[in-house]
Amino acid sequence: MKKWKKRVLAAFTAALCLIGGCGLPEILGGDDGPVDNVKVSDAYFGLAWYQNGTLNPVLDSTSINRVLCEALYEGLFEVTNNFTPENVLCESYEGDGTTFTFTLREGVQFWSGETLTAGDVVASLQAAQYNESSPYHNRLVEVSSIQTLSDREVRITLSSPNINFPRLLDIPIIRSGSADSGSFADGTGPFKPVENDRTWTLEANENWHGGFLGSIRHITLVTMTRADAAMSSFQTGDVSLMRAARIAPDPPSVGGSVDTVQTASAALHYLGINYANDKLANATVRQALSTALSRQSLCDTQLQTFADPAVLPVNPQPAGNDLSINLSADVNKASQLLREGLNGGSTDETDTDTSDGDEYTDDGYDEEDTSDYDDTDSYDDTDGDGDAGTDSTGVGSNYTGETLSIRLLVNSNNTFKVAAAEQIAASWNALDGVTVTVDKQPYETFVSMLQSGDFDVYYGETQLTADFDLRPLLSSGGSLNYGGYSSSEMSAAIAAARSGDNVSAFYQLFLEQMPIIPIAFERGQMIIRKGLIDNYAPSPYNAFASLETWTSEN
Repeated sequence: MKKWKKRVLAAFTAALCLIGGCGLPEILGGDDGPVDNVKVSDAYFGLAWYQNGTLNPVLDSTSINRVLCEALYEGLFEVTNNFTPENVLCESYEGDGTTFTFTLREGVQFWSGETLTAGDVVASLQAAQYNESSPYHNRLVEVSSIQTLSDREVRITLSSPNINFPRLLDIPIIRSGSADSGSFADGTGPFKPVENDRTWTLEANENWHGGFLGSIRHITLVTMTRADAAMSSFQTGDVSLMRAARIAPDPPSVGGSVDTVQTASAALHYLGINYANDKLANATVRQALSTALSRQSLCDTQLQTFADPAVLPVNPQPAGNDLSINLSADVNKASQLLREGLNGGSTDETDTDTSDGDEYTDDGYDEEDTSDYDDTDSYDDTDGDGDAGTDSTGVGSNYTGETLSIRLLVNSNNTFKVAAAEQIAASWNALDGVTVTVDKQPYETFVSMLQSGDFDVYYGETQLTADFDLRPLLSSGGSLNYGGYSSSEMSAAIAAARSGDNVSAFYQLFLEQMPIIPIAFERGQMIIRKGLIDNYAPSPYNAFASLETWTSEN
């Protein structure tokens, strides 16, 4: 829904809450619209600012500044927790999957008072398109042209169809030419930067098209000289809000005075397959291994309730479409499929090309790396383990059929994923004829083994784009296709789905071939000083989403 609709709804809800005695402020106005009667908090609120980053949000690749930029800048759209695009600077759009025309909201002003124009949008998007160092560059690699049609209309043409392209357009928009000012580039966000005696704060933007803010109107910027200093500043109370991964090699110790809020994410945990292994190259065998996993159990235990189980590599999991999606283990069915696959059952429909991908990008360890929140197709640290099940035929029975031996490669740096890998191995070992060993390797060794194809199965994690582009994983020669998967049928199905034609056919083909085995989508985590904000509801890529509903007793 559009921003103004969301705000009216929030105001109406708050008014009803008042009637019911829940204590939210009165923000519903009369005929002239909402009235800002929110009780302003005088509580301290600090955000980290890494000054060695650029003051241009389109080019700033430091993760420490991402939350700061979300307070200052806006894109054409915001991505919701259901991964749908919600209008922000865009009033409306139309498109056929290849050519899109976006109409801007009328009367939007920058902090400076200048009016937003199509030229500002084009300049911002082209800055990301033409600069490979931009964290948003990879979103626009298939853009053929970006042009203005009028002061309020922008046309973008793609080289190949992508019906979900608007999901990628939460790229910050700045006033054209303002990035050269030597200060913060001019933005349209709810806050604006203010310098006073060489101290910087964020103050309410009186020109903000959103109307009024919630209870927080003043934010102190806490300068950092090191990119890894934000967490220690959070622990001391200087920084009040930040992102912090939970399923990480070194998860933060935040103590009891902290509220944590989870968000949906596009970080896919999955099992990659080496197609040089003839038995694993059989689609029925891969279906069996997938069916044996209790994904819900893995998410509830080893992944710390910070993940959503997934059988298909999209978030959220699609409903309906006559798809058979079971998040729990079905050991009887898995055993049947395994016997079929190992003893002459159906075979894979993949092509003979087994070339591995040759491109690797780490997104898990550098504090300045922004791949957790941008869309670069990257490979995050991987490791995993399966969940235990019980084979109805009985472990250790006199099995006389074909056997399957699997070496499951996992990154030993992440103890959560190592535990998950061991649980996965236990599930598969419970199947007659299957022997699984978990190969735990340090990160650098793990990466080297991936690139050389020295694995049967590996536990992987990658930060997908918000449009869930699977081509790096599933295309022949794709940058994340370490196992050499190749299927012209799958490539055609992906292309059809991206053009908006018969998406359910792609889902069905994926379930039949199971080219990789999805496990879950990790959840993002925002940490905030306890009791500082009520009604805090961030979106996947915006820590300040719905800030007009924020309240505080402080």
